[in-house]
Amino acid sequence: PLFQYIFYLTNNRVVAEEIVQDAFVKFFEKQHVIQPKAYLYRIARNLVYDYYRRKRLIEWLPLGKDTRVTDNFPQDLLEQNEMNRVLYEALTGIKIHYREAIVLRYIEELSVRETAELLGISETKVKNNTARGLQALRKLLGGDFDGAIEKAEAQNN
Repeated sequence: PLFQYIFYLTNNRVVAEEIVQDAFVKFFEKQHVIQPKAYLYRIARNLVYDYYRRKRLIEWLPLGKDTRVTDNFPQDLLEQNEMNRVLYEALTGIKIHYREAIVLRYIEELSVRETAELLGISETKVKNNTARGLQALRKLLGGDFDGAIEKAEAQNN
């Protein structure tokens, strides 16, 4: 899941692998942390930010296509991959704070509390970022994904 999260933020398999590796090294250097999952994600997130600061691309973080292995039939995979491609392209058009909240809540399927812990923000801020991100996606996508966005908005409330 950590690799998938970083891959969504970087759209580069090699960079994602390096960041995940660096995150685990930093994590194991500080083994006394109470909430290991939250701390590990926070380390990885900060490494992504550092990477983009060095590249001066923090304003625009492209997301990649979904590369998870599924048991779907080929036609289902084609349809799913096309929908994912359109969705991830739209995600690149929204602010990074909104994108992070949406990726963690709906792709990584974390709770509001877990997302707040990982991002180091309040649960209210997670809900606000998610709602605003979904609004921005609706505006970018038009009516193409209204059902999926409405379902996500209902989960956010």
